[in-house]
Amino acid sequence: MTGILLAFVLAAAPLEPAREAYQSGELSRARSALEALLQPLQLTDPAQEAEARLLLAATYHAQEDLEGAEREVVRGLAVDSDAKLDPLVYPPDFIAYVERVHALHRQRISELAAQRRTPDLLPPPSTMPAPSAADRALQSAHPASRGWYLVPFGVGHLVHGRRTKGTFLAVTQGASFAVSAASLGAALALRGPDGKYSAGDASVARGLNLSYLVGAYAFAALYAYGVLDGWFYTPEPLAPRGLKAAKSARE
Repeated sequence: MTGILLAFVLAAAPLEPAREAYQSGELSRARSALEALLQPLQLTDPAQEAEARLLLAATYHAQEDLEGAEREVVRGLAVDSDAKLDPLVYPPDFIAYVERVHALHRQRISELAAQRRTPDLLPPPSTMPAPSAADRALQSAHPASRGWYLVPFGVGHLVHGRRTKGTFLAVTQGASFAVSAASLGAALALRGPDGKYSAGDASVARGLNLSYLVGAYAFAALYAYGVLDGWFYTPEPLAPRGLKAAKSARE
């Protein structure tokens, strides 16, 4: 029963054996116990980790291992920058040493504290492999489809970056289509209930029908020109320099 209670107490207070060894002057035993808790880290409570690192720093300091003491003070304060040292446990010279290290390495302590918080803020890493340089080059070099040239109003030329000709086709096709549609609408509006024009509207209707036909033929001619220009008179876009090398690397 005594052994069970002792094991329970040690589990509840993992730092107690090391603390007692340090206070009794058994520095080697305290150092071994603390290094076993911290390398690798066995403590889940940040307060216990900060205390363990400062206690190990005090052990190093007492053994005149100032490099190890400074390292553990910085790590301990990165865990808890407001950690208070009990003057009944630590000697005054070590408490003053901790204050000097804190003032000297304030920036480093802040950086370590930020690094400890960063993993909680980052999303889980993606399981998808990152695209290679060759894949990115192939994707960026893939030209737009020539099928866009079948769309009227210069859309195909604009999609392929030919803005001057695309704007020209958009304006001229749009104007001819608008004239043709407006003329047809006005001519149909002049018809009577019997579908015929009156004697007074006949001359106007002839002009509107002529305007409708001219606009329709102009639109058709401009549309055919845009398709032919895009499909047959525009060369394929040149592959960017280095694309062949990217393809070879991908293969």
